[in-house]
Amino acid sequence: MTIKAVQINSGDLIGRRFNGFDLRPYLQTHGIATSQLVYWNKQSDADFVSKAFDYPGSRIVTRGLMQIENRLSLHARLQPHSWTLPYHAKVREADIAHLHIIHDGYFSFSALPFLTRRKPTVWTWHDPWPMTGHCIYPLHCTRWRQGCGSCPDLNIPFAMRHDKTAEQFAWKNKIYKKVKAEVVVASEWMREMASTSPLAKHFNFNVIPFGLDLQKYRPADRMLARNKLGIFPDRSVIFLRSSSTQFKGLAQFVAALEQLSPDLRLCIISLQEPGHFDRFIGKHQIIEFGWSNDEELLQDAYAACDFFAMPSTAEAFGLMAIEAMACARPVLSFEGTSLPQVTFAPRAGLSVPHGDVSELARAIERLVRDPAECEKRGELSRMLAEKHYDIRDQALLTAQLYKRVLSQEKSGDCAEMQL
Repeated sequence: MTIKAVQINSGDLIGRRFNGFDLRPYLQTHGIATSQLVYWNKQSDADFVSKAFDYPGSRIVTRGLMQIENRLSLHARLQPHSWTLPYHAKVREADIAHLHIIHDGYFSFSALPFLTRRKPTVWTWHDPWPMTGHCIYPLHCTRWRQGCGSCPDLNIPFAMRHDKTAEQFAWKNKIYKKVKAEVVVASEWMREMASTSPLAKHFNFNVIPFGLDLQKYRPADRMLARNKLGIFPDRSVIFLRSSSTQFKGLAQFVAALEQLSPDLRLCIISLQEPGHFDRFIGKHQIIEFGWSNDEELLQDAYAACDFFAMPSTAEAFGLMAIEAMACARPVLSFEGTSLPQVTFAPRAGLSVPHGDVSELARAIERLVRDPAECEKRGELSRMLAEKHYDIRDQALLTAQLYKRVLSQEKSGDCAEMQL
């Protein structure tokens, strides 16, 4: 019997490797047929993708409510259309709903009990926001373990004008007591954080790492890729995502480049935001792609680089890290995030103390000056990716979870009928 699952998320092609879009054909092999409901960024014309809350003026109303929430220092609370989600055709016809990114302004968490009591539900926590009073990542703050309040930094996304973190925390706690859902996290780091969260105590957690098509993301000819991208001969190549988002560590990486020995001549390949490496033009070769969903371009960049730098100061999993690993490239990261565990540092990946620019610079030099070590780490990274990050394994674990949730739901219904 085919099980129908609906994936609910902000977008479809943006984030396709973690929101269920790419997982669809692999779930089909386990008897799971998936559809997708998206709100902000519907880019695919695939027949299995639909818009959520698609009534005239919906986005205008939602943005207006987000402005009101901003003034009131609230978040994900005022969207009345959220209670209509169980009645959407795609949700009604599904056997199970799988929630992904639902906390970026279009859905009220107050409606979660209403939804989850009407439809068996799985919910992936993609970041720690469900466990905090306002922030996506609490960084060094530990007040999320006590109920928040007296927030040390209200400017961290999602920012607040006034400290209502304790109120938001208490509101979540009240809501979660009534929510009936199995929660998925992609890393042991997230599961360990949940184990100390007062809000997470209401849920059962399942660790299911994200996976990749390892025939698509695989080692490729380095020189061919370098010639294709126009990389100067005899350059060590570093690839990274250049995002000014405060959690991605771009400022620390740039500062580390400033500390490198003068004799080093590198090629820096950056994805997403151009212009951050202008000061190094003339010393290092700078290749900037801007933002791109072109997987072929991405794979060329992985093939061309010696290692992938991911100096995030906060990261719940790190999908680009496992992409680099699958392409046999080691990952350089900071400690204190999920990345050392995900990249199997210090065996395969290399991690340095959190935020330490000097240690980051030393690690860059170490990998640049020792190509043999870099290559060895890359080969091990590929082996570990094959063992832990195959999308077929992700599909199997997800299908098993869906079937268990539905089985428990059926058992519960039978018990109620007997009573």
